Amino acid sequence: MLLVLAGAAALGVVSLLVFGSPFAKKPVTKAEIEHVIAQRPRGTVQFVLCNEVFVPSQTPRPKSEHSWTCDTYLGKSKAHTQNGPSYAVIVDDDRIESVRRVATH
Repeated sequence: MLLVLAGAAALGVVSLLVFGSPFAKKPVTKAEIEHVIAQRPRGTVQFVLCNEVFVPSQTPRPKSEHSWTCDTYLGKSKAHTQNGPSYAVIVDDDRIESVRRVATH
């Protein structure tokens, strides 16, 4: 009985190392950021373009924190889109920390 229990515990530890923790959070993806930004402006959002910003600064941010800029395009159809508002997004590895509107690029 003790041997079976020890074997099950060893199997659990090995599977945890191979597959990762079931409670670990996934990092935020570009598609998730674009979805959140698409909900912000008024009007029909045709598409959102987001890019991660790599600008060195004098005060470095934590390694898990990333900056993104997102531009929205509004219109009744994709053929008649106009620039919408732009947003600056700060993302920690597993969540969006802040979204603020910035001047259109």
